[in-house]
Amino acid sequence: MLQEPPVDRAALRYAVQELYGVAVDGLRFIPVGWTSAGYELRSGSDSYFLKLWPGGRDAADAVARLPLVRQLHEHGLRARVPYPVATRQGGLSASVPAGIVALFPFLPGTTPPGWPHWPDSVLDELGRTLAELHAATPALASVLPPRERFVVTVGDELRPYLSDRLLRPWRADIMDQLERLQQLQRSVRRLPERFVLCHTDLLGDNVLVDEQVRLSAVDWDGATVAPPERDLAVLLLGEQPVGGNILNRVLEVYPEVPLRLDLFAFFLLRRYVEDYTARAIRLHQQDTLGPDAQEALEGMRLWGSDQWARLDDTLDLVRDTLSRR
Repeated sequence: MLQEPPVDRAALRYAVQELYGVAVDGLRFIPVGWTSAGYELRSGSDSYFLKLWPGGRDAADAVARLPLVRQLHEHGLRARVPYPVATRQGGLSASVPAGIVALFPFLPGTTPPGWPHWPDSVLDELGRTLAELHAATPALASVLPPRERFVVTVGDELRPYLSDRLLRPWRADIMDQLERLQQLQRSVRRLPERFVLCHTDLLGDNVLVDEQVRLSAVDWDGATVAPPERDLAVLLLGEQPVGGNILNRVLEVYPEVPLRLDLFAFFLLRRYVEDYTARAIRLHQQDTLGPDAQEALEGMRLWGSDQWARLDDTLDLVRDTLSRR
């Protein structure tokens, strides 16, 4: 969240101290994320990342994936992962008056500037991390998240808002995208299945890099079991027009497996419409144009309509890359 939710900081600090048995010397809000609030928690010389979900489905889905992240850490994934610290009672999350919290060690590194124009050494490491994550699927069978079902619920979520003043001029365009998405859904459901563990959002701020070019992969709230194209498609997210360099570079170190253009198309377009819808709903619910509402309005264009307007150009990049494998 870009704006801190209404939280009693003193009550939150006390609750965390009681739950985890750590002395909280400082609590600083960090304006990142979309469905949760993040805080840097200082305890003596140690730093932690405290994640607070106000509640609802987002909190339930994220909490359900915490055992997976813990197991990934213990499995020894190439990249560091923000494994949840256990409470004094042994839980990986806990309820507080403001919602649900989980505590993680603060991982080293920073996000390289200028996504997707990152150094080749970082892109190579990203490719190796994705390959290792996908290959680890059988070893994590007991904690795997739900499988991708190629569902398209976003249309039902968005339609009630199409009569809003801000969305009305885009109604015809939005309906065209929903129709194309349904066509792609029918196509990908007929394809042979190859499912692996996917992060689903391993780009930008979700990647930290230290001085030794070791990655930290954060924010596993959306992890799922899906075709590998689910992870590879997000490498093409960015301000339009996007380039194909990052996908080309990652696939140079990724195993030679069949990859299908329709899956890239489905996952990209669904992401565009989902990002547009989430921001449209949030904007509709905002009483004032605060930071979150301003980000929502700009994000509807930047991550929604601008993206789907150039989907065919993006797919041409994918087609060219796949033809040279």
